[in-house]
Amino acid sequence: MTQGKTAPIGHKILVVEDEVLICLMLEAILSDAGYDVVLVNSVREALDALDEGAFVAAILDLNLKGEKVYPVAEKLIVAGTPFIFSTGGGREVDGYPDRPWIGKPFHEPELVAAVAKLVG
Repeated sequence: MTQGKTAPIGHKILVVEDEVLICLMLEAILSDAGYDVVLVNSVREALDALDEGAFVAAILDLNLKGEKVYPVAEKLIVAGTPFIFSTGGGREVDGYPDRPWIGKPFHEPELVAAVAKLVG
């Protein structure tokens, strides 16, 4: 359970992740912290979600079944939406050296703090 300050109602977070168990964990942690969570499992679904509505922030799994999430990152940059990359691999994110990054496995307090920092 997340303790402490919760997000204001309506803070919608896009989570782009292809592993079902990680999706469920992220949804539980972020929902407990007060965020509205929209889960998608592919680049196409993420791009469609961005076309359908605004998000205050996003968490992007770097590698979605072999497909890089970079088109989603580019669309978020154009929209001015902050995001954080997540990956179980190394800290290297090609072309995005200044973007925040969080490693898997997630630690709940670190994840909530990272998202809160994105949202401001």
